[in-house]
Amino acid sequence: MEIDPAEKEELLDALRQANERIAAAPTTGAIATAVDASFKSVTGPAFSMDVALGLAEPSFQSIVRAMRILLTSTAMANFDPSSNGLGLNNILYVSILIEYFNRRLAQQKSAGQIILFEEPEAHLHPQLQLTLFKALSVLPFQSILTTHSTHITANAGLASYVVLTQRGTPAIASSVPARDAQLEPAEIRDLERYLDATRSNLLFARKVMLVEGPAELFLIPPLLKKVKSIDLEREGISVIPIYGVHFDVYAKLFSADALPKKCAIITDGDLTPSDANPSIEGEDVLPAPLDLAGLENDFVRVFACKTTFERALTFKGTLEMFARAADDIGAPTVAERVRDGRTALAGAEDADAQEAILGPLRKAVLNTAKRFGKARFAQIASRHVDAATAIPKYIVDATSWLAAP
Repeated sequence: MEIDPAEKEELLDALRQANERIAAAPTTGAIATAVDASFKSVTGPAFSMDVALGLAEPSFQSIVRAMRILLTSTAMANFDPSSNGLGLNNILYVSILIEYFNRRLAQQKSAGQIILFEEPEAHLHPQLQLTLFKALSVLPFQSILTTHSTHITANAGLASYVVLTQRGTPAIASSVPARDAQLEPAEIRDLERYLDATRSNLLFARKVMLVEGPAELFLIPPLLKKVKSIDLEREGISVIPIYGVHFDVYAKLFSADALPKKCAIITDGDLTPSDANPSIEGEDVLPAPLDLAGLENDFVRVFACKTTFERALTFKGTLEMFARAADDIGAPTVAERVRDGRTALAGAEDADAQEAILGPLRKAVLNTAKRFGKARFAQIASRHVDAATAIPKYIVDATSWLAAP
């Protein structure tokens, strides 16, 4: 701050008066006399100097050095920042830095200013991360941040992303997805609505498994871990639900020019959203299903079952898991029916006989999931993956492709 010389002199005069009063105090004088005598007895007359006590030299810099920031909260008043958390103190420092930049701008002391932040989310509460990011977004100068925070990326415009991707080589790939993925404006808006704090994890994942909804999200990771001993997190694979079947928008992100990382799309054979009912009559014709094969490239592969995820997952190795889930969710009749079918399968000798038993069971499991909510049913079933002994091949194939170098 530019402080008027008259005000500086007024502050200095206050310091001088304080020094004089403290130096004149009897205790201060007694201590000074004692230290002076001891010093002279040690040094001898050839090296001695007079000793006195005072607060500080009467200069403006000494006032500045003595200043301390004091904070007040509902718990304490006028406490030192050292009593604070590191994250909030970082915010305090950033606030002072921003004020310093604003003053330089107002005084026209800089042709241009830029702030570089390395991981501003460190030690910060998620809501405070958003507050900080929004404050940086409206500054009259440029800010560049490096971040691993999905809370920040969820609130940043897609056009502001520069994504760095580890490719297993010394060189790190970089891209601006909004430009390099050749997205249309409507697609950019779609992605910006989609990339919330959970799903923007696809920006940070080494490899991505895109699925339709929460049922796959809840069940695929624990089933792979139980049945195939594959830990998706250790493999660097993130399961991301898109809550629909509009995979084309997201598939564009994964390419040599945009995000050069593997993306496996796991979808139902009917390509119908789980909350859609095509049998309902309407005024408009439903659009044609996606051309899944057209989405594939060196970084994108599609793995589809023939029917729906719930039906594909209902076979001998998962029946007890679903029976326990039916018990927990309040469908004991279905649970008993599934267990009876499991017993009947043990005596079925050929594939046709087994399919005759499994067909009605698949329908029963799917109807139960729809009745109680697919997400809720899958969440409960995930508690009982210890009872599963098998997982559909198309899911295993997708995982193997992702895990391969």
